[in-house]
Amino acid sequence: MAVAATPTLAYTPTPMPTFGSTVSVVFVPDQQSLPVLASPQSNADVVGYLEANQTNLTASGNYRKEGDDLWVEIGLPQGGMGWVKADYLTTTIPADQFCSNPQIQGFTDQILTIFSQKDGQRLAAIVSPIHGLRLRTHWSNAEVFLGDRQILDGLFQDTTTYTFGVEKFSQQPIQGTFQEVVYPLLMDVFEGGMETCNTLDQGLAADWVSGYIQWPFEYANLNYLARFRPAPAQDELNWRMWAFGIEWVNQQPTLTVMVHYQWDF
Repeated sequence: MAVAATPTLAYTPTPMPTFGSTVSVVFVPDQQSLPVLASPQSNADVVGYLEANQTNLTASGNYRKEGDDLWVEIGLPQGGMGWVKADYLTTTIPADQFCSNPQIQGFTDQILTIFSQKDGQRLAAIVSPIHGLRLRTHWSNAEVFLGDRQILDGLFQDTTTYTFGVEKFSQQPIQGTFQEVVYPLLMDVFEGGMETCNTLDQGLAADWVSGYIQWPFEYANLNYLARFRPAPAQDELNWRMWAFGIEWVNQQPTLTVMVHYQWDF
C-alpha cells in the first residue's frame, strides 16, 4: 500500500512593515531635532537634521533591519539621501484625505468594542507594528508606552503597576494597572457620544475649553479620531473625551496613540 507523502507546509513570513511614499516626523519633542545618518547604523555619520514636526519627506522605498531597529531611507529637504529609524517616522496622510477615507469609518467603534470585550488578540492586530501603543491619561502628562503587539496580547491580564502621570490639582501620582486606571475611562465613552476627525472642538468641550486642550506636539503629524461624551445636565463639567492617533502601515489604518481629556481647569 502506497503511503502518501507528508505535505510540505509553505512558510509565509510576516511582511516587513512599510510606510507610504511620503513620510513625516513623529514622537520628537518640541525644540529637538532628528538626526539623519549616512547609513542604517546608529554609529554612522550624521548627514543632516530634521525638525521635530517635519512633513512631506520622500521615502525611497529602501528599508533595512539591523538588530531590533528598522531603518528607512529618505530624501533630505536640502538634497541628498539619508537613513532614519522608523521609530520616528509615519506615513503622511493629508487631513482631508484621512477624514474621508472609508477605511476609518467605524474604526473608533471597533477600538472601543475591542476594549469592552477585553480582547487582547484583536487589540494587538490593530495596533501599529512599528510604533506599538502609547497612552496619556491626560494630554499634558508624559506618555506611557503600553507595548508592542506581542505584549499587548496580554494587556488585560497584565498586573504591571504603571505611573500614568499626576492628578491635575493634587499633583499626586496616578498609579495602577491598565485595568484599574485606564479601562474605566475608556468605558465611560463607549456608549453614545459624538465622534469627530482631527479636531478636539466639539459639543460642550468647544464652549469651555477650546484653545486650552491640545493634541500633543509630538503627535502633530498623526491624524486622529476623537470620541466625546457630553456632560449630563446635572453635572455640566463632567464631560470626557478620548482621541485615538491613527497611522497607515502596509496601507492599513493602525492604532498607535490614545490621549484622554476631561474638565480640570
